[in-house]
Amino acid sequence: MKKAVQNFFAVLLVFALGFGSCWGYLKYKEMKDAEIVDSSADGFDLRLPGEVEKSIVTLDEVEVQLQKIGQLAVHSGEYTVSKSREYIRHFFDDIPIPGTKNSIGLKCNGIVKVGFDIDEIAPTLDNESQRIYISLPEPEILDNYVIWDSVECEEKNSIFNPIEFDQYQQLIDEIEAEGLVQAEENGLYEAAEENTRTVIREFLSGFDGYEVVFI
Repeated sequence: MKKAVQNFFAVLLVFALGFGSCWGYLKYKEMKDAEIVDSSADGFDLRLPGEVEKSIVTLDEVEVQLQKIGQLAVHSGEYTVSKSREYIRHFFDDIPIPGTKNSIGLKCNGIVKVGFDIDEIAPTLDNESQRIYISLPEPEILDNYVIWDSVECEEKNSIFNPIEFDQYQQLIDEIEAEGLVQAEENGLYEAAEENTRTVIREFLSGFDGYEVVFI
């Protein structure tokens, strides 16, 4: 009895598979033989003579792309500054005390980072001429620091006037301030603006047919 039931289900399974295969083949043949209708046939082309289709870009799409720029709109300028300072104790602010002079000399490389606040960029859009107008804000100093591995130090200490940490820090602050001026004179802001323009053009290049114009 058990074997008969098994044989029955086996026959039923073979029949089901055969039926499914035939049905699938008929559907495939029906789709293959289906007629493809060209919308432009029989006078259905609704395009006017000389008409050109243009993709329309929205301001929201432009602003989303600009927000993706983030830290890419940053440029780094390097500087090298040497600075030294002597310190001596005095009586009544004008009489130097013998044997109390010390000196520090530092030579450092540093980096200044400049960027633009993307939130301040307010693009305008002209879909007629297919132009995206961008006005960059003023660049901002994001960071300015000495590369500590580059520091070369010379010092002459005095047991009557030991060098203090604050004296080193004061000299580092002066080096960073002078380094910023040096980087500015070497075209820091101009390079940062050109770098940012390149990044913006790249990010907005996906809007086919649109020109990015900086104003």
